Amino acid sequence: MPTPPDDLDALITALRKRGFRQDDPLLHDCSACNSHAVVKFSIAGRVGGRDIAICTACGHARSWRSDATFEKRVEDEAFDLRTFVR
Repeated sequence: MPTPPDDLDALITALRKRGFRQDDPLLHDCSACNSHAVVKFSIAGRVGGRDIAICTACGHARSWRSDATFEKRVEDEAFDLRTFVR
């Protein structure tokens, strides 16, 4: 089983300070390590908001935001959680 990053709690705390809330109380499957340990956070705003999924087992993070038409969510391929919470 993969080990979570040492700063995972600090990253989640930083997200909460920015206004993100846990979107779903259930854990989801991680596409990187196949663990059932992904927590999902979201924030809504005038520009469509952002969704972030973080695996608590391996630390893999993914993010989605609204497209230019605000009709659908697109994955932010270049998303880096540590850079985002700085």
